[in-house]
Amino acid sequence: MEAFFKNKSIIDMINRWKTHLILITVLSAAIGTFISSPIIMTPKFKSTAIVYPVNIYAYSKESTTEQMLQVFNSNDIKEKMLTAFNLADHYKLDKKEPQFYTYFLAEYNDNVSISKTEFESVEIKVLDTDPKTASKMVDSLITFYDGKTAEMHRKKQKEVIVISTNQFKIKNRELDSLEKLLGNIRQTYGIMNYSTQVTEATKGELSGNAAAKELFKKLQDHGVEYQRTDSLLTHIRREYLTNKFNLETAEKEFNKKISYSQIVSSPYPADKKSYPVRWAVVAITVITSLIFSLIVIAFIDSKRKKA
Repeated sequence: MEAFFKNKSIIDMINRWKTHLILITVLSAAIGTFISSPIIMTPKFKSTAIVYPVNIYAYSKESTTEQMLQVFNSNDIKEKMLTAFNLADHYKLDKKEPQFYTYFLAEYNDNVSISKTEFESVEIKVLDTDPKTASKMVDSLITFYDGKTAEMHRKKQKEVIVISTNQFKIKNRELDSLEKLLGNIRQTYGIMNYSTQVTEATKGELSGNAAAKELFKKLQDHGVEYQRTDSLLTHIRREYLTNKFNLETAEKEFNKKISYSQIVSSPYPADKKSYPVRWAVVAITVITSLIFSLIVIAFIDSKRKKA
């Protein structure tokens, strides 16, 4: 019952002041319309793109989409946007201001939004007073992302090239040294194929063949050295070929030119503004005015009752 009387009291109060409330509603709607007009709030146009990361690999627990977001939000790309679109002048910022970069980032983050979607893609949104500029900024963000990612990959492959080149040179020297050593053993002692020659020399030595006996003696004296050198040469040749393959792969990765983003939805110049949303501004203005007015009216009524 108490709630009923309270509600009835509020309704009665609104009926007594309805003329004033109607005037306040009309006036606040007019004010909201004026506030949201181009005179007060500069219209902004939105351009959007949706992209997927491609040709990149995840690091640790970070997904390729999260990696893409990190690159998009890097200071390098923000600085490239600052230079490419002369955003200092575009956003009416003073470069001589000690906190210029802080103000730039605040303005940039208000107008540029990059986020992950539920489908693991990345959505890029740019607001600008010029619809063509907004669209170009989205295009440039994608281009700068590809360039930054390519630069990171080239840097990584450059390190691999340096390491692989050093290993390749080491194995090449070892290979040359072992080949020369094995060649000297073959030339000096006539050992060409240890397993086959041992069998033949043993047969010849038993039959009393002088040449076979001489070869048998050489195999006894230098066979172990030949086997060890031949086995080591096989191992080093395998490592040499592996390093050669790694070096060629790294060089190919370093020199290739590919895209690191797949555009699903391309940006385009908007044909109508996205900011401000006039009906929202008017609605907020009217609702705020009415709430404030009801509080004031309630206060006035309470004062009258006490009097």
